[in-house]
Amino acid sequence: MLETLLSLESQLLLPSVRGKQQQLELLLHPDFIEIGASGRMYDRARILTELPGEAADYPVRTIENFRLRKLNEELVQVFYSIVENETQRTSIWKLEGGQWSMIYHQGTRRAS
Repeated sequence: MLETLLSLESQLLLPSVRGKQQQLELLLHPDFIEIGASGRMYDRARILTELPGEAADYPVRTIENFRLRKLNEELVQVFYSIVENETQRTSIWKLEGGQWSMIYHQGTRRAS
């Protein structure tokens, strides 16, 4: 499970995936919500509209300290850091019909 969710999180950091709405639709749950490091809240529709246009300029991101905790049989929360912009991140992934999709994501800047 750890390797599967790390792979899925990593995919969402790739410009080649971020630029393809069809792939994003598979990875992001219909009820997806994000709270960005800026504190702004985004819904799935906004992410699906904005991400593809920004994908080409998206910088390299490196995940470190990836770990998870199982919330129940269908929900898993992951935690990790992004090296390049010093953010702590957490996502909740939901398993439905044998397919994982992200239902929640939050990025928080680390205190200096």
